[in-house]
Amino acid sequence: MRSKACAFLALAIGAPAAIAAEANVICEGTYEFFNGKDTVIALPGHAPPNGAKAAELYNAYRGEWLGHFIGKPKSEGIHEVKVSQCGRQFILSQGAKQMLFLQSIMDDTLYVAQDIGTNDAELTLRVVDHKIMVGEVAGVSHGFAFNIPVALDPRDVTQPDMTGCADEPAAEERDLDRLTIDPDLRNEAIDIVATELGIPAGQASHYISAARTVAKTRQSDRGVTVVQPGEPGCPIELTGVKTCRIYPPDTSTIVETNVLLDDEGRLLPVKPHSPERSRVEVDDPLAADICAPVKKYPPASTRLRFKFLAIEEDGINDVQTMLVDANTDRVQKAHYAEGTHRGKAGRAEAAKKAYEAVGSPVSGQHELP
Repeated sequence: MRSKACAFLALAIGAPAAIAAEANVICEGTYEFFNGKDTVIALPGHAPPNGAKAAELYNAYRGEWLGHFIGKPKSEGIHEVKVSQCGRQFILSQGAKQMLFLQSIMDDTLYVAQDIGTNDAELTLRVVDHKIMVGEVAGVSHGFAFNIPVALDPRDVTQPDMTGCADEPAAEERDLDRLTIDPDLRNEAIDIVATELGIPAGQASHYISAARTVAKTRQSDRGVTVVQPGEPGCPIELTGVKTCRIYPPDTSTIVETNVLLDDEGRLLPVKPHSPERSRVEVDDPLAADICAPVKKYPPASTRLRFKFLAIEEDGINDVQTMLVDANTDRVQKAHYAEGTHRGKAGRAEAAKKAYEAVGSPVSGQHELP
């Protein structure tokens, strides 16, 4: 078993189940291949009578157990990774030697080598965050179970050509029946938030995400309502009118804005809102290249949401502000404030109260690219 596997340097550990942010994408290019100490365990009833002692002596002789992945790894040089089939397979090569890995049908971050020169062992690699691979050669031989850890550390990698690999959104997702958010109220809400957070004029769209439409719900789409003459919305003076039919509105007066903050409270640029994207995301110029070595902006730590509820006929000009964990969406702080004035003045007043109540977390902003 060890002749071909060791000659090819394909030896590795069981890695934590770290799931890549986007399935089926592996960075290709050059990696440095490391292997670590193998462990041996005697199998009860299958190993020689002194098998447990032999395994203990073998493991002690090989040195201390390795730490995080491979604590004191041995480098086996630079290898090449070439990705194909929309990330479903890749070839690992060094010079004239190469080995094919196929994606597991049960776990799209796990890849299995197709031939390591023996049927007594299996070499698997798990892809972590697109560009780190860790795994193991594990098997059974002569009454002993063995495990050899490996890791591939990226050196010069790029994103593979994935043209034509992305699935088109389902028709029902593209054609959602949606309400248009009142454009004037939306613009007004963005202006109020920009002023409160100190965002310069002209830059609000880069730091504030605000939806233009919202999906209809049972509450917003109650169907046609029949109203009797003389009731609100049905004038009695219209000759010959017996009843009026009132249709549900095609606009919404509830506006939600979101901004993202790093762990120091600085505003991060955000991607323009899209109905197909449920989460607010950092607009990093290098984010499109998942294999880029360094991102321009740090990850978002918290999301600050202002929800404006404007119903003029009822005199409601209230704002709810929430501070939410950007990764888990768990609410950290929330406050609901009522505006005592009508119109924009009341909404600005409520936004200020609610923002101060959650701790006024914005400390500055990252510069735009």
